Amino acid sequence: MKSSYVYALILTVVVAGWLGSGLLEGRDTPHANGAPAPVATYSAKATTPVKELAVAPVAEPIAVRVRTLVAEMQAKDIVARGRTAELRMVDIRAEVPGRIIELPVLEGARVRKNDIVARLDKREREAQLAETRALVKQRELEHTASKQLFEKGFRPETKALETAALLEAARSLLTRMEVQIDNTVLRAPFDGIVEKRLAELGSYLKDGDPIVRIVDRDPILVIAQVAEREISAIRVGNTGRINVITGEAIEGRVRYVATMAEPATRTFRVELEVPNKDGQLRAGVTAEIRITVDWEQAHFVSPAMLTLNDKGQVGVKVVNEAGKVEFRTAHILSDGPGGAWLGGLPEKIQVITVGQEYVRHGDTVRAVPDIWAKL
Repeated sequence: MKSSYVYALILTVVVAGWLGSGLLEGRDTPHANGAPAPVATYSAKATTPVKELAVAPVAEPIAVRVRTLVAEMQAKDIVARGRTAELRMVDIRAEVPGRIIELPVLEGARVRKNDIVARLDKREREAQLAETRALVKQRELEHTASKQLFEKGFRPETKALETAALLEAARSLLTRMEVQIDNTVLRAPFDGIVEKRLAELGSYLKDGDPIVRIVDRDPILVIAQVAEREISAIRVGNTGRINVITGEAIEGRVRYVATMAEPATRTFRVELEVPNKDGQLRAGVTAEIRITVDWEQAHFVSPAMLTLNDKGQVGVKVVNEAGKVEFRTAHILSDGPGGAWLGGLPEKIQVITVGQEYVRHGDTVRAVPDIWAKL
């Protein structure tokens, strides 16, 4: 055998012996204080050391404050934005040409039906009227003479008929002249207010020129545009509450519901009629309209009680008889600065007033009456 092989075999034996001696020494190597090293104990049925198990204490249910609420009957309203509007408006216009010689009304003045609001110069027409009356008398004499001659056989029937036609034409002209003279006096067609004078004293008018604008605001209208998904619930005669942007709070009744939607907005026109004898309500003012369409049981709660579930539905968290939290979906009937009326809930509920943000549906809680809650 070569010497290199011999040296390698000897070296291998030496290294193996040295490693073996180190392991044996590691088992019996004492600690620094002279005590023997601890030997790990293994369970025959497990590969990890056996440890003593600790029993965790049972947690008490979280406390929440609650208040018991009983439902009340509340109006179910449809809310819409709208504006006030006059009941009717008319521009009084000249029916014959002429110059204004009298304009007795001022803007803002109240007028009654048939009150004079303007007079036109009629002197020329009065002269024409006198001339036409004279013509009518002449035609009457001619027709009487022609008729007598026809009856005696001295004139053909055609001549008698001709004078009769001329008489009727003269009478027709007289009637037209009398109507024109009547039209020089312009009167209010209904009780109302002079909104604007569109012409002034001395102005010369042609047929159709405006003189005075009169509006009727008693009753006044409140016009709203209602969405197509809500219009089917509104009926003529429904009551409505109107909050005008100028501060007035009034009530009215639905007098008209459109049967066709506006093509551009897909909304329906709804008109409410409101008494306005003192004229305090003005036309063209923005208003919020609440139309009562039904009555429903509801609970009044603070806005802080409202929450959303995972689906984005509005509701409140309540505690049931078993002491568990339930999320109850609801719909808002009406709201205001103090809170909201919720519909769709049981008649009696125990709503969580404090702590609802720390509990979830199904949690067991300890309900504590909240005597200070403001709902």
